[in-house]
Amino acid sequence: MKDKTETIYTQEQLAEAIKIVKAAIKARESEYLRISSTEEQDPIMIEGETESGYACHIMADPKDAAHIFLEYDYPIWVILEEEAPSAMWDRLAKLYGLSTVYSVDL
Repeated sequence: MKDKTETIYTQEQLAEAIKIVKAAIKARESEYLRISSTEEQDPIMIEGETESGYACHIMADPKDAAHIFLEYDYPIWVILEEEAPSAMWDRLAKLYGLSTVYSVDL
């Protein structure tokens, strides 16, 4: 049985961990917001596959990708190291004229 000190210490650790994760998500979200609202940026690399099945790398404007990342709450998925929704990847593929998008270097 845990004593009261162990329980408090564990609750404090959990609260601190949540605070750190929230800060990391907020920082990533802020970066995507900045990118989505900035004109004249360096292009980013999109990796995907064409309708014919060829792998490709294309250069693209980061603004559109950042906007889609925000719509699908990608900062949460990436910080928690979870798979992002497939609908987000499908939307990116459609935007860039690909059948599939594997990665976005944003």
